[in-house]
Amino acid sequence: MNARGLVASEEARGGFYPTPPALSERLLSGIDWEKIENVLEPQAGKGNIVHTVMEKYAALRCYGDRRLNVDCVEIDPYLRSILQYEFCGQRMRELSERIRQLDKKKEYDSEIRDYRKLNSVEAAEYRGLKREQEQLRRLDLHIVHDDFHTFQSRKHYDLIAMNPPFADGDAHLLKAIELQRRGGGMIRCILNAETIRNPYTNRRRFLVRKLQELEAEIKYVEGAFSDSERRTDVEVALISINIPAPKRESTIFDRLRRAAEVDEPTPNDVTEMTVADFMGQIVSRFNVEVDAGIELIREYEAMKPYILESFEASSYNYPSMTLCVGEPGRLSRGSTPSVNEYLRLVRTKYWEALFSNKEFVGKLTSNLREEYMKKVSAMADFDFTLFNIQQIAEQMNAEMGKGIQETIVALFDKLTKEHSWYPECSKNIHYYNGWKTNKVHKINSKVIIPTYGIFSSYSWHKETFEVYEAEKTISDIEKVFDYLDGDATTCVDLHGVLLRACEAGQTRNIPCKYFDVTLYKKGTMHIKFRNQALVDRFNIYCCRKKNWLPPSYGRTAYKDMTAEERTVVDGFHGDGSEGTGEASYQVVMAKPAYYLAEPTKKMPMLMAHTT
Repeated sequence: MNARGLVASEEARGGFYPTPPALSERLLSGIDWEKIENVLEPQAGKGNIVHTVMEKYAALRCYGDRRLNVDCVEIDPYLRSILQYEFCGQRMRELSERIRQLDKKKEYDSEIRDYRKLNSVEAAEYRGLKREQEQLRRLDLHIVHDDFHTFQSRKHYDLIAMNPPFADGDAHLLKAIELQRRGGGMIRCILNAETIRNPYTNRRRFLVRKLQELEAEIKYVEGAFSDSERRTDVEVALISINIPAPKRESTIFDRLRRAAEVDEPTPNDVTEMTVADFMGQIVSRFNVEVDAGIELIREYEAMKPYILESFEASSYNYPSMTLCVGEPGRLSRGSTPSVNEYLRLVRTKYWEALFSNKEFVGKLTSNLREEYMKKVSAMADFDFTLFNIQQIAEQMNAEMGKGIQETIVALFDKLTKEHSWYPECSKNIHYYNGWKTNKVHKINSKVIIPTYGIFSSYSWHKETFEVYEAEKTISDIEKVFDYLDGDATTCVDLHGVLLRACEAGQTRNIPCKYFDVTLYKKGTMHIKFRNQALVDRFNIYCCRKKNWLPPSYGRTAYKDMTAEERTVVDGFHGDGSEGTGEASYQVVMAKPAYYLAEPTKKMPMLMAHTT
């Protein structure tokens, strides 16, 4: 028996127009099936729309046992029997049996000493059967009701796909809208076009207003049923509605927030607002969130006796609802979530927000920010209070010295040996014979570094550069020189400079705080320093840290140095020949507070002041 050739009872034929495959395809186009888990077909008929849904879902590359849940409503008992046959077991059994028969035909034949092959007709049939079998395997279909007008369910549907009777399609569509407004979701509906074009009844007029409010997309199709199983020349409207999920407010959170008079910042606000505003709002928000969560846990604990799985008294009678702190599945059945674990998670969330705030950590290079982000887990033991924030900032500012030293030397290595393999970078450095070592180096006033991702690979962006990528590289270099400069140089809005350059198509000689930058599409960044004294300080600092300069450097006059020491100074400051470094060395000796002092910041790098 093949149920696809059957038709509905005479009683149902008046409004029964099976959906042609081409029309089903148009109806369901543009849907992201990755986001669809539950579908309702409120006038399922023989399952024409369901077949298209099944095929589209089966086209997804899914792993595991992921299946699509489809609920069907159908008023005609005969059509329900067809749905049962097609999607609820019988058709699958027939497929399996026929596939088994064809597989048997492919068994090994001892006479020909080879596996037998199917003929072309059988092979095509086999492929079709296997495809349908796989489609059905990924479908869970249930017939849940008869009359859609009386259908009630609290279940959330991601999609309602429907071809209601032409005579009262307006009532069916309004019912679908009512269902989806409770939880949000999509509606795709085939409607008699006259319902929209000629709203002569109150119900039609109400529907038209609803469609306008919901910004429904309407496409009119002529002759959609002219070649279908039941022909009609009725023009139809394909209606597409996307109803957003309603925003729900927590009564617990709202009550506590109002009591504390807390304004809720958006995620972007958290990283953009000033320290003072940020501290005031986010500490209050932390307190409200903690109190609300603890109250919810206590409420769940009090509800547990009333939400048990069974009315039977048993030691294995668990609550039908689980409240979990953290990742789902970590809590054993029937357990009460830990207040302390919840508190640790919320503390971690807020400490992470603090260390992401641009005003708080804006003076740190990316490697230092990453280093201090690693400390977040340890902060879960501390409440998020103004006192603790201040204490942490003071402690970290005091510890910052070693991190700064390592950061400065790391930049020196990046500008020199890290990219020494790159041909153009060979001119970055000046070589000299160091103290008790062979050939060492310092940077010149112009350096070249390879860069990746600054110019887009997309054809429409090839003439501009990625501001964020360029800013990330340049900002780290600027912050290192900030440490050496002591904030003596006027600040430059780096992001603004790069953005304006990008918009103007400028890639050469972009003026940054300490240097001019030229960006090349081949993947290099040329940096030309404007302050030679600052470059000299950078070289002196790094070479002293690496013990490439003699211990007497900066403490002993050139004439009082040994011959070996003077040779190193001549190589470092001059061209290596005798006496060529004396004049530049005298400049260093005249300004030791600038060239030889440890780098400092006039302002703390972690800003925790609220006033």
